[in-house]
Amino acid sequence: MKQYLDIISKLENTTPNTSGVNRTASILIPLIERNGEIHILYERRALHLNSQPGEICFPGGKIESLEKSCETALRETCEELNLEDSEVTLIGRLDSILTSFDMIIHCYIGKISRSFESIQFSKSEVDSIFTVPLSVLRTLPPKIYHVKTKMELPADFPFSNIPNGKDYNFRNTVYPIVFYYYDHYIIWGLTARMTKNFIDMINDIEF
Repeated sequence: MKQYLDIISKLENTTPNTSGVNRTASILIPLIERNGEIHILYERRALHLNSQPGEICFPGGKIESLEKSCETALRETCEELNLEDSEVTLIGRLDSILTSFDMIIHCYIGKISRSFESIQFSKSEVDSIFTVPLSVLRTLPPKIYHVKTKMELPADFPFSNIPNGKDYNFRNTVYPIVFYYYDHYIIWGLTARMTKNFIDMINDIEF
């Protein structure tokens, strides 16, 4: 039947995504050597930005059309830290994170070969940069707060059409919000969650 051919054609020209996800992004957790130790490099977002000004983050951004998620992480890192492609080496990947605001963030790990002191970051995007030794993060317990999300149903919701009506057992989700406190820096939210995921992964490595 022609309809089957039309369905097949539609499927062949559709790029699948996770249902309900409206945006995709990639970040890179940059590793850099300082004083004989491996550090994680963090950025503080420029104060004039409309979105999350002054917050601590990793380099990253929206995945552009026809771009692989790993390419986004590398491109954004080079743009924000003014690095050459050859100065950032991708060394691995963590679990992606599905946020509470309909975005998937792909998390990569990369090594920066330029010295920290010679990084001239892009002031249009970054206010400042700093690093934290892995040896410190491994012994720095994060504070984790578990936030429950609750469904708010409209007044005209058709309760009579579902089992148990208004007593239906809608499931709530629990969303972790993570904080790290280091020196005078507060690393929190998704950046802290990604940091924790990475530290948990390498926790059995001797430093």
